[in-house]
Amino acid sequence: MTMVNMYSIKKQFYIAIGLFAFFSLFGFLNPPMNSSQENSSVDVHDAPSIIAGTIDFDVKSVNPLPNLNNGTIELKVIEGKAPYKILVYSTNMPLKEYQVPQDLTLTNLGAGDYMIVVSGRDNAYRSKTITLRQE
Repeated sequence: MTMVNMYSIKKQFYIAIGLFAFFSLFGFLNPPMNSSQENSSVDVHDAPSIIAGTIDFDVKSVNPLPNLNNGTIELKVIEGKAPYKILVYSTNMPLKEYQVPQDLTLTNLGAGDYMIVVSGRDNAYRSKTITLRQE
């Protein structure tokens, strides 16, 4: 069990490094700003927003039933400048990119960790990791 936890920690570390490299290459990174975020009923790990602007989003989710990919994640951007680019990464699916005015609903999701990065027109971004569990 310790190996699984260590693998999960290493995986999240490498994902974070990859996203950091992506955003630094495209000039999205500026000095971080401190902020707080409430946790929802699922595991949500929040990263600070960036000072170029502020951005925040709410996440609601429904866990999938056993052996089914019927979970959902609903995102609603509550602060930031539209249009929004949303990147969704999971080990269960390839990286997906969406451009939305404010809301996005992801459906047919299986159990697992999902990293969501939302960026706005002013290059601010925020990321959260959500864990869906089979019920």
